[in-house]
Amino acid sequence: MDYEKDFEDKIEKNDPENVVLPEENEKEELYQTEELNSEILKAEEQKQEELETTAPIPKVVFRNNKKSLGKMVKRFRKRMLASFIAVALVAALIGGGITGTVMKYYGTQNDASAQVVTRYLPLDATSSDESGILNLIPNIYKIVSPAVVEISTSVAYNYGYRTRGSGSGFIISSDGYIVTNNHVIDGASKITVKLSDGRSADAKLVGKDDRTDLAVLKINLPNLPIVKLGDSSKLQPGELAIAIGNPLGESFAGTVTAGIISGLNRNLQSDYGPVKLIQTDAAINPGNSGGPLVNSKAEVIGITSVKLTSIGPSIQDPFGMFGSQGTPVEGMGFAIPINEAKPIIDQIIKHGYVERPMMGIGAQTITKQDAEQYNLHVGVYVVQVQPNSGAEQAGIQPGDVIIKVDGKDITSFEDLQGILNSHKVGDVIKVTIWRNGRTFTVNVKLQSSANFQ
Repeated sequence: MDYEKDFEDKIEKNDPENVVLPEENEKEELYQTEELNSEILKAEEQKQEELETTAPIPKVVFRNNKKSLGKMVKRFRKRMLASFIAVALVAALIGGGITGTVMKYYGTQNDASAQVVTRYLPLDATSSDESGILNLIPNIYKIVSPAVVEISTSVAYNYGYRTRGSGSGFIISSDGYIVTNNHVIDGASKITVKLSDGRSADAKLVGKDDRTDLAVLKINLPNLPIVKLGDSSKLQPGELAIAIGNPLGESFAGTVTAGIISGLNRNLQSDYGPVKLIQTDAAINPGNSGGPLVNSKAEVIGITSVKLTSIGPSIQDPFGMFGSQGTPVEGMGFAIPINEAKPIIDQIIKHGYVERPMMGIGAQTITKQDAEQYNLHVGVYVVQVQPNSGAEQAGIQPGDVIIKVDGKDITSFEDLQGILNSHKVGDVIKVTIWRNGRTFTVNVKLQSSANFQ
């Protein structure tokens, strides 16, 4: 379409000589057009008069007023269009800047990385500024360390006591109950507890549990600081883990080391069967045993128990929990999950021991390979029978193989232990025995583990 010709045609239609009177609703528009034309014509006439007074009169051929008027209006329209485009560009730039700012603001608010800061802050540090991040571990240490104690043990000697060893523990109640590892105090004649504020006291052994390697002590001192126990079931690999204790004795008391949760539910074999532990790379050394493993909220989520440095006859396995494998390793520490420890601690405080339902046997797993090699049945081989136990009263003998309990197949010691743990003291279970090629079932009444302490 020829926009210039169309525009000129419209101008011609608005010329007084060619105008056809419009309807009433178009009068105002016509009036504005005529007024604009009149002003433009007056400007042209004024300019012409000035030229006539200042210069000789040449021979002039006037152009058609209609065409001249149309071109002037066209130039005016172009200038207005250019101005409109400029204003539109400025408005677009301003609008884009505002939109960009809003996008950036909301992007920052929704950035997942910004949420990590507050998640890892301890109890009394809730700010997410730089100082809060840098002071994270020091703040946790300030909260927990006053309740971490050094435990020294001695054995009776001809003329007194002789130092046996040391370890760590932590205070869980204001009336003086302290949790530690059983192997820290096992065999001790005297136990001394020293606090970080310099106070010390002789400790009483409330009770211990060999199977879980836990023990509870008690001291009588006023104004005791305590730790807060967390929930180890909520742990995830990669979370912050902090160990506080006394590695290598009093000279390094109050040592803090940090790392992460490296793994969960690690099944390790002890003298009492498999145990499930938390794995961490926070540095743990002899003397840390019994101390707390702490999360980012300054809550105790584990009890440091084992450090696996290497296994083999030439290099020491500090806690004797592993067989000889000759494998050097680094950064593998382990802790008892606090959720596993809580019921044990409660029972020790209440009874002085842990009451578990027991058959009264010592046993080991017979695998399929063992069964083929020794002409036995797959199951649990009875190594020994405790005198006066439910197993002895039911007629079970060393050399028997337990293949079923309550109708469920038994292929490992863990299977048997799992069924026993689902019962309580005094329950009667049906045990199917394989003996020299024949099978039979006996009833065994479960007794308390306290009978075999």
